Amino acid sequence: MIAGVFVVALAFGVACSKQSPPPPEVTPPSAGETINGTERIGWTQRAADAVELATVRYAIYVDSTRSELAGASCDTTPTANGFACTARLPTLSAGAHTLELASFVVDGSLLESARSAALRVTVVTQIESTVKAGPDPFLSKSAAKGIGPLSLSVDGTRLRVELVADDLDEATDLAFAPDGRLFIAERGGTIRSVRDGRLSEPAPLSDTPVGGDRLLAITVDPDFARTRFLFAIVVRNATFAVTRAREVANTFGERAVLLEGVGAAGSEPAASLRFGPDGKLYAAFDDGGEPQQVGDAASSNGKILRLNADGTTPEDQTGAAPIYALGSRSPAGLDWQAETGMLWIADRTERVITPVVPESRTSGRHLRGVARTPWRLPAASVPSALAFARGTLIPALTGNLLIASTIDRHLLRVRFDPLGPSRVASTEPLLQDLVGPILAVASAPDGAIYFATPRSVGRLVPDSSR
Repeated sequence: MIAGVFVVALAFGVACSKQSPPPPEVTPPSAGETINGTERIGWTQRAADAVELATVRYAIYVDSTRSELAGASCDTTPTANGFACTARLPTLSAGAHTLELASFVVDGSLLESARSAALRVTVVTQIESTVKAGPDPFLSKSAAKGIGPLSLSVDGTRLRVELVADDLDEATDLAFAPDGRLFIAERGGTIRSVRDGRLSEPAPLSDTPVGGDRLLAITVDPDFARTRFLFAIVVRNATFAVTRAREVANTFGERAVLLEGVGAAGSEPAASLRFGPDGKLYAAFDDGGEPQQVGDAASSNGKILRLNADGTTPEDQTGAAPIYALGSRSPAGLDWQAETGMLWIADRTERVITPVVPESRTSGRHLRGVARTPWRLPAASVPSALAFARGTLIPALTGNLLIASTIDRHLLRVRFDPLGPSRVASTEPLLQDLVGPILAVASAPDGAIYFATPRSVGRLVPDSSR
């Protein structure tokens, strides 16, 4: 492994029309590889020229299950061994896996090569939670070796990282209930909660789970104390659905589908779900794998939808339709800035954050959102989630936007100009390479910052021991 990239030798030429490409030639390490699941896989591709190269696509078999390898990119200048290509690995659960690659072209039908030799990997998380003794069980690797607990300094404020929960099954989102509980979404469709340091058993959100279902986002009804409603975005059969369920004693019933039939993008669908300050439900969906749908007014893909809690369209919505604003190709998260009331949304494909300004006509009627000029994130930040820091527990972070990243393994702190709070002033990575890939981030009511990795949830709090 070199700089987070598995270099796999795929030496073959692109076949002529109506022929499958020759199979990849792979020389995997004899002892396999230990990875954290955020690496990219690399190979060389032989082709006559860049035009021919562009016709080739790639499939990856994970434990014999096929999916297209999304986001493959190749240099346009070949080396002596062919064109250098890389792609992000699909999401892998912890444990051992066998990976195989194949090339294919589509020429009236799918023409695919034989599979490559097998590459054996073991996925481990970077959170070290095996050391339980002491006041700070959430430890970095250095702490596990006896150097000390994980801490950091932000503008002179010393913060400590604490473990909240571990042994999770691919955590994807976090949401707080008014009673102080933290709800944790797991990718396979289950919800867990934490109260007073105790983690509940996983509870299925759906009463008819199907293999391959994905739970991407959750949010809690602002009136949860009365309704007990938890809302979610799930993916089933390559389509998104917004669902609602009533929580009673960490179980879910009275399930309802509020919106469905929105196409999801390929192997890495993206969506976000939050209640806004107006008490309405905002749902953002990816472009369904077709970028042109972002600008298609007839499609919900690539849009932000605004809904009532029962799934109906608010009476003040422009055009009496749920589409509120243009969204993004691959939404990584959305949240509202307290100082301006402005909605911000992150796009993991474009690597930008975009402010969305509410506009209304006719004395506040016919509301819509207008996306303003996006702000490009630093090159080393691919967003997976975002949240504004609230509360007074950590004054140094209050009002800052925190952007999680799985690929870059940090929380990116975004500060705004005090004289123009809608303008980005500076950025700073926090927790860089200390806790592993970060999939979700949330600000607790008291101001503590919670974040999730695939297997664990941690939080940032002031370090009173120093």
